[in-house]
Formats: sequence, C-alpha cells, structure tokens
Amino acid sequence: MKDNKKIKQMLIKVSESEKNEIKSKSDKLDMNVSSYVRHAALNKRIIIKTDKEMIRQVRYIGNNINQIAHQLNINSDGLLIEEAYIQLKEYKQMLQAILDNIEKIHC
Repeated sequence: MKDNKKIKQMLIKVSESEKNEIKSKSDKLDMNVSSYVRHAALNKRIIIKTDKEMIRQVRYIGNNINQIAHQLNINSDGLLIEEAYIQLKEYKQMLQAILDNIEKIHC
C-alpha cells in the first residue's frame, strides 16, 4: 500500500508573476496551492468543480434540444427543420462558449 501522508516539503523558486498565476489557477479550481502544484507536476487529472449556474445552462440547452427533436419527430415540415437547424447552431455555440470557459479556468 502506498504511503499517502504528505510530510515532505519541497521548496521551489518562482517569480512574483508565476506565484500570482499559480495562486489564481488554484483559486479558480477551488484547490489549495499545494494540491494544485502536486497535481500539475505529477500530471494527475484535475477535477474541475462546476458551478450551479453552468449546470443549469447546460440542462436548459439539453431540454431545448430534446424539444426540438420531439417537434421534428412529430412534424417533418421542411421549414420546421430549417428553424431547428438554426436553433441547434445557436445551442452548439452556447455549449462551445461553456467549454471555452472551462478551458480558460483549467489552463
């Protein structure tokens, strides 16, 4: 069994701007600096804690996509399909914005 006790210290030198950036990234991920640096240095996967607003927005988008699919199954009118396509493009852009935001936080 691996010894997981964190009893050893390592001192590293960083510039003031590097220190601020590391602190900012750890804060965005709601991690302490030690955990953040350890995960980053060991290439461990960092689990991002999502906020409730982002989850709400993704659920909203998912519900709307389901409604569009339902309507398409009921009506196969060409105009409706065009409107649905436009709506789906908007949802795709919204989801991409959320992913971009996650990447900014993660980097």
